Amino acid sequence: MMDVEKLGNIIGAETLKKIYEDSASESLKETSKLGVDIIKTLRLFTLPLQLAATAQDRLTAYLDRVRKNVPKEKQVQAPASLAGPIIERLKYLEEENYLTDLYLNLLSRAIDKERINEAHPAFFYLIDQLSPDEAYFLFKINYKEIKLTREHNFNEVGWPCDHRITKNDFNLSELDFPENFEMYVSHLEKLGLIDWTVVDSEYPVNSDQVQTGLIRKGKIHLTEFGKLFAKACIPEKGFLMSKSKS
Repeated sequence: MMDVEKLGNIIGAETLKKIYEDSASESLKETSKLGVDIIKTLRLFTLPLQLAATAQDRLTAYLDRVRKNVPKEKQVQAPASLAGPIIERLKYLEEENYLTDLYLNLLSRAIDKERINEAHPAFFYLIDQLSPDEAYFLFKINYKEIKLTREHNFNEVGWPCDHRITKNDFNLSELDFPENFEMYVSHLEKLGLIDWTVVDSEYPVNSDQVQTGLIRKGKIHLTEFGKLFAKACIPEKGFLMSKSKS
């Protein structure tokens, strides 16, 4: 069983109190138990009190993982404005969810005095908007850009009317929902995390030399902002479950 006392220097008491007051029901606010929990729980994070036993054990294990990621001499108290919201999310995330790893990695940065500058507050809100598939895709392109070719057909007035992907270096079978690939790319572009850069274009014509379409060859890669996000949030060694997909 994990020694909870070892986590004693990684919780903010004020954040703990705030989360307790916001989330605990009246029946769970037992003075004696509150005192014990405050003494035992963390100073760098904020452990929501009186969760169901399984949820509390899981959450405590998550925070222990974070603590072990950072050498003791480098540990500092995480900002409550970041630790509190992350803890709230972790209460409801399964261990095998890729988003769990993103939150834990960000929390590791927040308690590391040498890397706390990487824990930008905006990153929490970005993780909040991602699907597990998108988190996995970001992990993959963090190390290798994806080549992608799109072919566009023109309608009778010469406007693009539809398109299809004819080349894709990314293995769609690695996604839980491969049919959502283009939506993922569009969403990640709008979040400013990736970019699709066109490196070559072709302009097919018919026998009358009228352009009938457009072929665009490009690459999907992380933006500079996306690289900062990946550095702070994407596990350097990959996701625990990714081996079963690759």
